[in-house]
Amino acid sequence: MGRPRVMGSPLWFWMGVFILALVTFMCSGSFTYFIRKGSISVLPIAGFAIVVVPLLLVGILCVKRGRGNAYSFMADLLPILLIALLFGLAPLIPLMLWSVVPPLALCLLPIYYLHRRALRKRGAIDIPRSKRNRRIIELNCSFDEAFNLCISSLSTIRGGVKAIDKDRDRGIIIAKTGRTWSSWGEIIKFKIHRISDNKVRIEVLSKQATMQILDYGKNLENIEKITTYLKEQCKARNIPLRT
Repeated sequence: MGRPRVMGSPLWFWMGVFILALVTFMCSGSFTYFIRKGSISVLPIAGFAIVVVPLLLVGILCVKRGRGNAYSFMADLLPILLIALLFGLAPLIPLMLWSVVPPLALCLLPIYYLHRRALRKRGAIDIPRSKRNRRIIELNCSFDEAFNLCISSLSTIRGGVKAIDKDRDRGIIIAKTGRTWSSWGEIIKFKIHRISDNKVRIEVLSKQATMQILDYGKNLENIEKITTYLKEQCKARNIPLRT
């Protein structure tokens, strides 16, 4: 069975987002004018209410009917609104920051949506980061066999593995991957818990090795390759597996 098609936020939502971003800019600009001149226009505030209420109600309706995802809506909406708010409040920002922060934020916006596009291609655009980068697998095998399988699964990682720290007594494996076009390296961690003599639970995590925020789906790719490898090896060795 193939992976279900995930579209992320629908077209009507994007139209509402850009209208809302424009009104947000007008509202914040009106507030800035009030701070500096002592007067304010109610039109942008009324426009904000007129736009945001229908967008919110339709968004809730679509989520309830399974035609959208609350996480995806939030992830697509917030960056644009923050930048619109930032530009509206720009005159209140010191000149040195104004010349750097808003243009930098505007330049980073396409990079963020390239990250979202990469997630859409992997069918994970509606999945929060905490769930994308973590898997739990249970194997009906010995602890040592599971430990060795986890180490060998690292050979599937694109970019290679630079270092591996192994602690068999605690059931922990930590590996650092090399750099790729989409990442400066990741930390992959296995936590192997012995449930019984012939049953173990494996928790696999992948996260950025640096302060890099966007991973373009690289951590998800690591998790998927590792879990696919474990499933294939379990099938070849007739080891029962549960995820």
